[in-house]
Amino acid sequence: MSSSPSPNAPSSSSNAQPPPGETKHYTTNVDLYDGWASTYDTDGNILPMVDDLVFNERIVPLLLSSSASGPKRVLEIGCGTGRNTVKIKQNLPLGSTIYAIDVSEGMMAEAQKKIHEMGYGASSSSTPSSGFTICVITDVQWALIDVQTQRLELTALIGENDPVDIVISTLVLEHVGLDTFFSAVTAHLKVGGWAWISTMHPFIGANTGAGYRRSEDGVKVHGVSYNYEIQEVVDAAKVHGLEVDGEIVEAGVGDDEQEAVAKFGQRAKKAVGWKIFAGFLFRKTA
Repeated sequence: MSSSPSPNAPSSSSNAQPPPGETKHYTTNVDLYDGWASTYDTDGNILPMVDDLVFNERIVPLLLSSSASGPKRVLEIGCGTGRNTVKIKQNLPLGSTIYAIDVSEGMMAEAQKKIHEMGYGASSSSTPSSGFTICVITDVQWALIDVQTQRLELTALIGENDPVDIVISTLVLEHVGLDTFFSAVTAHLKVGGWAWISTMHPFIGANTGAGYRRSEDGVKVHGVSYNYEIQEVVDAAKVHGLEVDGEIVEAGVGDDEQEAVAKFGQRAKKAVGWKIFAGFLFRKTA
């Protein structure tokens, strides 16, 4: 079982020091993402851009091939602004169901907007006896659930003894404990099913974490983040019956600054030559 590292905090390393005059503010992950939601897709953050590219190259074809055997049930842990929710829905057959969960109401609202804009139908809502709220848009079911603390609510959403075919969770792992996270994944994934998990690469995770700069005062806002080594993730998943399938993806913006800026924008300059992304495809073997 993997040990739980301490959350990232300001480092004594010179590479981690803020520029002169910069102020950092640390808050909860709910507050972080509620505050970030309206600009998350447009603020030039290069990590989600790399995540998008890898998802399109690696996971979209897998979704298509998996769909050949009929409708699928997918659990998306940390749907965020719906970057991948839309792609999942576009590449699954009719009759499939996506259970999209997140801790941030602001991020989920952005995801729901994307689904509406794609013309995927009207919404309705209900509050089950468990006390949490679900908003259903055709075959996407939304719920504000923390995978670390609301396991009963997650089971109520998906169904007891009714595991899903696929679990997808992108750029969430740095915010959760490995044992708790993979315990939830394997509890709701059927044997033979697959899970795609992506996160910030430990190369940069040692000195930073997810965060954004507030437009009104320039303050850099961070939540609670953990930095996990690649093997640490693999070992924690294995404890819960998940084995790596294929190569682990370690990616960045590339080694050419001009190409990186053209592809990802000006913020890519600082990451040229770095690995900033790690992606893992797991299969549940037992």
